[in-house]
This record gives sequence, C-alpha cells and structure tokens, in this order.
Amino acid sequence: MAGEEKTEKATPKKRRDQRKEGNVLQSKEIVTAASVLGIFFAVRLLAGFIIKNLLSFTARIYENSATYDVSADNFMPLVVRMITVVVMVVGPVCAVAMLLGIIPTVAQTRGLFTMKALRPKFSRLNPLEGIKKLFSMQAIVGILKGLIEVIVIAYMIYNEIAKRMPVILSLTDMGLMQGLAYIGLSIFDMVMLICILLVFVAAGDFLFQWWQFEKKLKMSKQEVKEEYKQMEGDPQVKSKIKQRQQQMAQSRMMQDVPSADVIIRNPTHYAVALKYDQDKNRAPEVIAKGKDYLAMKIVEIAEKNDIMCVEDPPLARSLYADVDIGREIPYELYNAVAEILTVVYREKNKSIHA
Repeated sequence: MAGEEKTEKATPKKRRDQRKEGNVLQSKEIVTAASVLGIFFAVRLLAGFIIKNLLSFTARIYENSATYDVSADNFMPLVVRMITVVVMVVGPVCAVAMLLGIIPTVAQTRGLFTMKALRPKFSRLNPLEGIKKLFSMQAIVGILKGLIEVIVIAYMIYNEIAKRMPVILSLTDMGLMQGLAYIGLSIFDMVMLICILLVFVAAGDFLFQWWQFEKKLKMSKQEVKEEYKQMEGDPQVKSKIKQRQQQMAQSRMMQDVPSADVIIRNPTHYAVALKYDQDKNRAPEVIAKGKDYLAMKIVEIAEKNDIMCVEDPPLARSLYADVDIGREIPYELYNAVAEILTVVYREKNKSIHA
C-alpha cells in the first residue's frame, strides 16, 4: 500500500483530521501583500499628519537648541516628548500592518488554533529529511520565486528612476519643500508598483499552495477503502446511518398512508394503516404503523384524505406488535379485520351512491 499511487481526492474525514493537526491551506505571500498594502495606504493617508508632527517637533528642537540646557530635570520630559511623537507617527501604521497581517491568516485558517503543529517531532532532526526539504519542489519554487521578485522589483525601481532622471538632476534648482514633495511622490509611485506586483505574486502563490496542499492530501484507493471500513465500524457512524435509514423509512411510510383503506387505532398510542388489494394480496397489508407521535401523524394524514379511522385498542396493539410494514396480517386476525373492512366498504358505497 505504501507504493500505491495516490490518485483519489481526500475524503472529508481526512481533511478534518489534517485540520486538527494544524495542516491547512495557507499562503504567506497573501499575508505579506496585505501587510505591505496596509502600510502603504496608511502612510499615504496619514502622510500630512506624520509630516506635520515631525516638522513641528524638529522645529521646536531647532528653535530651542541655542538656549536649551540639557539637565537631569528637563531630560526626561524631552525623552517622553520624543517617544510620544514616535508613537503618534509610527503607532497607527504599525497597528494597520499588524491587523492586516492577522486578518488574512485568520481568513485562510478559518480561525484554527492548535498547539499540535508546535509539538517537537524527532523526524525534523533527521538530516536526510532536511536535505530532502532543501531540494523539494516547494523549496525550489520558493527560491525561484524570491529571485524573480528581486529581479522584477530591481528592474521596476531602475526603470522609474531612469524615467525621472531629468527631473532628479534638476532638483537643485527647486525649493526644498518642492524637491522633498517630488521625491516623496516618486517613492509612493514606486511602492505602489511594488504593491501591485506583490498582489499578483500572492495570487500565484495561493494557487500553487492550493495545488501542493491538495496533492499532499490525495489518497490511494486502498486508503479510501480502509477509511470507509473504519467508519462503518464506528458506533457513532452506525447510529447516524441507522437513524437516517429510519427517517427515510418513516418518510416513505407516511407517503403511503393516503392510499390506505382504513386506520386501526388505539385512541392516542397506536395507529396502523391497512390496505387490501384483492388482485395482489391474499389478505390486508400493513402499509404504515406508529406509536405516540407517529400514530397521531398517521391519523392526521388519514383525516385529511378522508380515510376512516376505527378505534379498536386490542386489534391496534396486536397489529403494531406482530405485523411488520409491508407484511400481510396473520390468519388469526382475519375475522376482526374483515368485520372492520366490511363496515368501511359499506360506508364508501353509501358516500358514492349519495
């Protein structure tokens, strides 16, 4: 079985078991792309606020530099002020990056949290296993993907700088603020292009990870058979199958009630539906029976379809206990049932002639 080719898709049970072990479909590139995009847009939106605070703090330090006397008394307030400015400037950006790093992870794993993936495995200490991983398909694809990313990003940056080179060379003729604004916008444009590239990389990586994940989960035909056998032997599975079969049988039984000739009932506890087809059966046949709630449902359906309900507690209990659904009534009950059917047919004839 070890050498058997794995061609079958993973069963729901195997997927559940793998999820419990912490093995889920996940692309790290999606998390990276989301985080970089989040940082980019956060900085773009908060650029005015960030520059304003940095310039204000710098200007204050510069203005007071000539007269400012650093001492033990005023050193700590200065440090607190510096920390406050840094938190105000960097805090929102870091919060956005952290949030957009968590959301894709939770979305991909569907909120899975398990410690099993962190448990030490002695197989990880095996040098042969480490060498295999170094030369695995996933490792090779990861290296190639990284190299391509670096080359493409370097080319994009070079291309953008080359296009802007005439303006860059004339920055000395611009004012300070105008030059800084141009440099800032140029950097934003380049970062935006990199973000777009990362989105495409993330999409490609997700498809590759999905393919790899599904390939790892594939099972051989023998594994599928073995799992099916195990599930058949599981008491819980057997119970569910039996319950489902009973529900289906009850549903079919209720569908047959409208075709009954008569319902024999014990006012509330038992109800048995009988049908007599002289061309097919030698004796009346039990087509439905029930106790308590089912008995009430049988009577309810019968009344809706104008089927006569006859109260005969001893006969109802006997039919319920001794005759299975789809079986003819036993010989010893012929007379009792015949008397009831005679009354039923007589009433039907009266209603027809009336």
